[in-house]
Amino acid sequence: MIRHIVAFRLSAPSEVERDRDAAEFAARLEALYDVVPGVLAIKVHRDVGLVSSHWPLVLVADFTNLDALDAYQSHPRHVAVIDWANAGVVADRAVVDFEVATSS
Repeated sequence: MIRHIVAFRLSAPSEVERDRDAAEFAARLEALYDVVPGVLAIKVHRDVGLVSSHWPLVLVADFTNLDALDAYQSHPRHVAVIDWANAGVVADRAVVDFEVATSS
């Protein structure tokens, strides 16, 4: 299984706008659960806000394999969400993909 983690910093200047954008972004990302076969889970989490330097939003998604992750990333619905986010919602992002051992 491949775990795909993306942390986001949001662009909006006010906390109210960042909260609004975070909620919209989370809804758009979580709606991608069914875009391709091999998506096992997609969940967006908010930072609890204890440290101001933390990244406020994180996507955690699991895929059966790298092919499923690649199909997800290039799917038009995913590309549309990323285009929306890159048009002023997201200031920065950090990504890590890694293999998770599954017990049999």
